[in-house]
Amino acid sequence: MTSHKLFPSATLVVPESEKADYAVIPLPELITIPDKITGVSAVRNWIVDRFDEDALVMLDDDITACVCMVSLRCRKLSPDETLAMITNAAWCARGADARLFGWHQRSDPRLLQRNDPFGVNHWVGGAVGIVRDENGNAPKWDELLKCKCDIDATLQELLDNRLVWNEARFCFVQDRDKNLGGNSLFRTADRIATEKRHLKRKWKVHIRFEAYKSQERVAIHAPRRQSVSMA
Repeated sequence: MTSHKLFPSATLVVPESEKADYAVIPLPELITIPDKITGVSAVRNWIVDRFDEDALVMLDDDITACVCMVSLRCRKLSPDETLAMITNAAWCARGADARLFGWHQRSDPRLLQRNDPFGVNHWVGGAVGIVRDENGNAPKWDELLKCKCDIDATLQELLDNRLVWNEARFCFVQDRDKNLGGNSLFRTADRIATEKRHLKRKWKVHIRFEAYKSQERVAIHAPRRQSVSMA
């Protein structure tokens, strides 16, 4: 676990059976979740129901840094700068009437379009924020999905609420799908393949799975801008 070094004031949520193992982590509050609640989607739903704040940010435990990509080289943010940045992102999402928000998925400054620093139709994962609407409602995750639930939740929110706020100038760096424990207990090749087939049937042309340099890439297609022709 590395995320606590960047977020020293965060609340740590762990399974009841692992409370003793995580008690040594220097965070101000530790809350247990029933062992029967398994998978990222079920955990996210439990957290959204358990906490009543207007805005929440759920962070994977393997985040090592938050980087700013507006220059030619990435700059790591301090914990105080990171907290200020995610607070600002939550307020921007609220102002845009978005219920789901997040950040860039790859820490490569060449991928940032500096004249287009915010997005409204990109998928979020790893670090995921929610903002409740005026009725207190928030996005929900499909608990049948154990691995690809964030992509599905993003597309569902684009269908239901039309936009997802994405702060593209910043990215949380993490070692995805490499840690032991947690969701790795369910992350098998067969399960991932099954969930990908399900998502292709459900979302059809709006989702695309690719391979690039032996790494899996996911792209979603949900246009939110009209094309303009100067002819």
